[in-house]
Amino acid sequence: MTQHEQRKIVIVGHVDHGKSTLLGRLLMDFGKVPQQTIEKVRKVCESRGVQLEPAFFLDAFQEEQEQGISIDTTRVNFEFDGHRFLLIDAPGHLEFLKNMTSGASGAETGILVIDGHEGIGSQTLRHLKILGILGVGKVVVVVNKMDKSGYKQARFEEVAAEIRAHVEREGQTCLAVVPISALKGENLTSTCEGLSWYTGLPLLPQLVASTSAVSVDMAEAAAAEPLRMVLQDVYRFTDERFYAGRIVSGSITPGARVFFSPSGKVSTVEAIETFPPRDMQLAVKGDSVALRLKDQIFVERGEVVSLPEQTPEVNNELQAKLIWLNSEPLDWANEYLLKVGTQEVSCRLEPSNMVFQQVGNGDFVDVVIKAQKPICFDRNGFGVDKFVICTTYETVACGSIMALTTAASQGSQKSKNIVVESGFVKREEHENRHGHKGTVLWMTGLSGAGKSTLAKALERRLFAAGFRVQVLDGDNLRSGICADLGFEPEDRAENIRRVAHLSKLLLNTGTVVISACISPYEKDRRIAREIIGAEDFHELFIFCPIEVCQSRDPKGLYKKASGGQISDFSGLNAPYQPPANPKLRLDSSTMSIESEVDSIIAMLQAEGIKPPVSAVGARGELAWKP
Repeated sequence: MTQHEQRKIVIVGHVDHGKSTLLGRLLMDFGKVPQQTIEKVRKVCESRGVQLEPAFFLDAFQEEQEQGISIDTTRVNFEFDGHRFLLIDAPGHLEFLKNMTSGASGAETGILVIDGHEGIGSQTLRHLKILGILGVGKVVVVVNKMDKSGYKQARFEEVAAEIRAHVEREGQTCLAVVPISALKGENLTSTCEGLSWYTGLPLLPQLVASTSAVSVDMAEAAAAEPLRMVLQDVYRFTDERFYAGRIVSGSITPGARVFFSPSGKVSTVEAIETFPPRDMQLAVKGDSVALRLKDQIFVERGEVVSLPEQTPEVNNELQAKLIWLNSEPLDWANEYLLKVGTQEVSCRLEPSNMVFQQVGNGDFVDVVIKAQKPICFDRNGFGVDKFVICTTYETVACGSIMALTTAASQGSQKSKNIVVESGFVKREEHENRHGHKGTVLWMTGLSGAGKSTLAKALERRLFAAGFRVQVLDGDNLRSGICADLGFEPEDRAENIRRVAHLSKLLLNTGTVVISACISPYEKDRRIAREIIGAEDFHELFIFCPIEVCQSRDPKGLYKKASGGQISDFSGLNAPYQPPANPKLRLDSSTMSIESEVDSIIAMLQAEGIKPPVSAVGARGELAWKP
């Protein structure tokens, strides 16, 4: 971060521990408060028989001055030593937690204020958790009111050690712990006599140092972040469509190939439009832009734009941690509205541990969110890992997505009383007997792309060349070993898990396995790769434009899906996520079956997978060579 860029910091902490006093003192000491305002507040304090309270410079409502608490979220633009800050004072009272979360949202660093005399309060730890949920992982702790505790070093070190342990337990980073007296303005910009034992930086120099280090880390991370643009709307002017939204992660340039989730639509960026108009060759995180695409695709508000090789996850069931922000307790039987980015979908909540306890205002709870339709999200930041839960009239909760409920469990072993046997005939022995190596060719693509047709032709060519070969066709498997599964995301995940394990068993017998399944989700194919082993897993993307697949429609499925007879149909009313880096990409709309088979055989040859020596001859050579 350069010296002139603004640093956004949220100040949180237990009520009456001195957040607003700290901000008010800074404004007063640096001449940011008009003299008439100072005099007005001085008179108010004198009428109450208390000394001048800098917090009153910030309080926006008369009600706050009467009660002595902050209700709204106060934002203050502040400058120190040439460095610009946006300091946000968020209220600490339990009744106003919703205001506090809106204040903390989007901040890069947090200041956690603790009363050094009273120590850590219940709201202190609650606010620390909220900062974590909202993605504020770097914290500077301020131990305030050191004058009230007699400037005792032992007391400071006791509080500092305790809060450092809490910060670490929450998975956050404590950048520094600074002792101060906000009321007296001590150790804010320079050291003071009472704190002569303190060897660190005063608060403001510490903020400059800490936020500079955080910004360097964030800049380096941002350069490597995947593209995420949340789609606000699609506008049509004359014959062109403009796809407008805000980039929340990564960057994009004209000419980039982009992928829309969860619809699975793909196109190329022809131009990046802005208002007022200007030639934009690079749009980055924070930019609001409109994309003009090569193809006039139909997508709606709520989609997330990414690069095809770095797509977000898509599912309708996920695990999350949330904080309840409503005076009415969570109703487990209720249906709520889930908002992630610009996506909105009805959902129901279940406790992760299936214990339906009461959840009230300010309570944290781990939940399973079951959405009515698939949504796209990330679990590692990138702008689409936070959400809010709403009713018809108000926001009632906010939180962060932690994990899928299916990906980990689908591949997990339910029984713990299983011992894997060894001592069978080894894979190498099978391969020596067959005279060739085994491998797995994993074909993925839309229905109608030609996977089964290609698998049959490839199987015949390999069989004629002397290979031991087996096709695992999606429809055939679903009529037998996977007959109990539907087409919801969790059932698709289980289908692919079974196919992967079956492929692994055949692979261990030295067989060349050809799997021909739609396998629409990248995460499921990634799990299949892990099960089979990366060195034996060859992903073949059988590409075909959906319009061509619909025109072929060999099984009449597109017609049924378009007529509403089939739900969860990949490419139409369920997503298909194309592979980012397949071993081969074969376009069945332009290539003949023979040329597709030839391409796969050439790839196998390059991988050192050759026909058995016994089969090499007139028949074997003829069948094998492309």
